[in-house]
Amino acid sequence: MAASSLYKLLRSAIAGLERDVDTIQTVFDIGEEHGRKVRLLAYAGYRNATTVRLKGRIVRYGKPLYAGDDMLVRLRAMLAIYNSQELPGVTVHVEGYGQSQDIVTDEEGYFDIELMIDQPLPETTRWETVTLSVPDGDVPDTQVPVIAPGNDQNWGIISDIDDTVIETGATNFLRNWRRVLIERPEDRLAVPGAASLYQMIARDHIAPARPFFYVSSSPWNLYGFIAEFLESNSIPHGPMFLKDYGIDADKLIDSGHDVHKLQAIRSILAFYPQLRFLLIGDNGQRDVAIYTQVVREFGRRVAAVFIRDVDGSCREGTGGTLLAEIDACGVPTFCGAGFENALAVVTSLGLDRPREAAGALVPPVRP
Repeated sequence: MAASSLYKLLRSAIAGLERDVDTIQTVFDIGEEHGRKVRLLAYAGYRNATTVRLKGRIVRYGKPLYAGDDMLVRLRAMLAIYNSQELPGVTVHVEGYGQSQDIVTDEEGYFDIELMIDQPLPETTRWETVTLSVPDGDVPDTQVPVIAPGNDQNWGIISDIDDTVIETGATNFLRNWRRVLIERPEDRLAVPGAASLYQMIARDHIAPARPFFYVSSSPWNLYGFIAEFLESNSIPHGPMFLKDYGIDADKLIDSGHDVHKLQAIRSILAFYPQLRFLLIGDNGQRDVAIYTQVVREFGRRVAAVFIRDVDGSCREGTGGTLLAEIDACGVPTFCGAGFENALAVVTSLGLDRPREAAGALVPPVRP
């Protein structure tokens, strides 16, 4: 699939959330005669030889209060992204790989699809597509990208997002509220060295040579915002495992962070038993503890652990002890204020040469 066509497809799958302020009225397709617009939000999926996994949501959006470019307008526009009305009980139909299936949205408007297939993985990593539709609604069909890891690779990447690839200042919201709430995707800064590191590993950010997965406690409402940021910084696209924030006790901010990330990472490793994974995160929101637990469970299925040091304490205290434990398991670690120096670590591990790395490092499934 051509890079330009794939990017158009990825943007289409975002279903109108890829831009925040400048095109907010167009994004929501608002007119007096339209009222609140129903949207099929489809998130990039992934597959192995037997199963395709997809996630999405059916919502209704309202009209933003203002259009413009000052700080208050940006804040209102950002908050409008969250001001969606979920639509439960809607049937969604999927077609792809010679199979079809219907699924009904849950009480939050989400749907999760597992499509059973019998199709070997391709020789090289590529994006494929399936079609989602809403049979009983006036909603356009959506072509959804699905990542299929290639058989020529022996490893993939699982990455955090906040303060790992995007500078958010999540560890100090009061000091960084402006960045978190009102900056456009193109205004946000990439973590130093992140784009170079990810480009080195991916080779092509639109059609990566290796599969990338993003695991974060950011809300699903920000999917389009994050995808736009990745594209503007030439950071590879990949399926995302984000979090649903609601008013239930188990969905409040900062609750369930470890559980969410651990479950997502375990699911990815179980889904691709033939792959080893490079885990990339930061030491601001418990990634070190989470990745240590993954190493305890999966051993050298983890190829390496890279940590962005947000406060200069990476090798100290509890975090330092945990990184030493990972090292003792034979899993190399990197820790730095940015990822500039991580390029040399990738090269030294042979991870920039996948065939050589595959031949030299064939780990057991369990430690």
